[in-house]
Amino acid sequence: MIPLYSVHIPQGTAGTVEAVLKSGRIAGGENVHGFEQKLKELIGNPLVIAAGEMSASIAMCLYQAGVRPGDDVVACPMSCLATTVPVLNLFANIQWCDCDPRTGGMDPVSLASAITPRTKAVIAFHWAGNPLDLDPIYEVAGARGIPVIEDASEALGAEYKGKKLGSTGADFVVFSFYPNKHLTTIEGAAVSFRSREQWEKARWLRRYGIHAPTFRCDDGELNPESDIREAGWNNSMNQVSASVGLAQFEDLGSRLLACRRNGEFYDRCLSGVSGLTLLDRPPDSRSAYWVYTFLVRDRDRLMSELKSSGIQASKVHLRNDIYGCFGTGAADLPGVREFSARTLSIPCGWWVTPEDAERIVQTIMAKI
Repeated sequence: MIPLYSVHIPQGTAGTVEAVLKSGRIAGGENVHGFEQKLKELIGNPLVIAAGEMSASIAMCLYQAGVRPGDDVVACPMSCLATTVPVLNLFANIQWCDCDPRTGGMDPVSLASAITPRTKAVIAFHWAGNPLDLDPIYEVAGARGIPVIEDASEALGAEYKGKKLGSTGADFVVFSFYPNKHLTTIEGAAVSFRSREQWEKARWLRRYGIHAPTFRCDDGELNPESDIREAGWNNSMNQVSASVGLAQFEDLGSRLLACRRNGEFYDRCLSGVSGLTLLDRPPDSRSAYWVYTFLVRDRDRLMSELKSSGIQASKVHLRNDIYGCFGTGAADLPGVREFSARTLSIPCGWWVTPEDAERIVQTIMAKI
């Protein structure tokens, strides 16, 4: 079976982790700082924090955006569940907007219609590593003074208009380092910021709201004069996770290139195939090709045929508005309805060899 996802753990990682465990410094330290520095260089933004988990990071960004119980947040149902559930964790309400069925990404016209007087944030999801067309979303939200939180959990290294996601001007951009992502820390996340003030605030919010430089006296005792004015999260990255992540930077560039090589091969080979529609991407953008998504008639049949042929294919995400926890039911969104009925994703990662990619293409063309 050619897997849809793979976990990359470089040789020598176990020894690195063992050294951290034996050091006695596990909760935080130089590995976390080093990991943050590598991310800053990769993204092209000095305002980055490492964090413990992606959904907690989205919740933290929602809080920093001003979301409080009873407020509204606009999101598209074609997102990861980990993207949208944090809205409920803050006791806020989701207002669903439509997607562009040609991309799976948020439709800015529908976004404008979904905004209410109580809307405090917009969550924009980059589907399968493909950058959204961000400028229209920034324009709609910006005209109303509403912060944009981008979920780039599947899009590390993707570019929009020549800039890496995380440095395009969004208020908050969240990355995930879950095991099946381009880079893993076993469990972990990062957030990039536009505002230095928000970046500074997040550094304390990720650890209960503690102001680390003043929290302890010179003798190591807790400082009663160091106040905690806003309660934060237990959302800091530890030394073990950071050491796993640091070990992956050595070959991250070559693995991202391999994903792009495979994605561009599919672009060439599957373009124009009858019954199959490739996703549109914004001009002057580059996908991270986490998986390769296309639209196809009779999706479930082709998915079954591919699995029977030893190729793991998947819908990846279901439209989130069908889940009872949101209490909305399936919204009347024609773009979401079309995209969710036809979307299918195939393996595209660094583990997919040129021979694998050729076999995948030939199988699709024979079975479609």
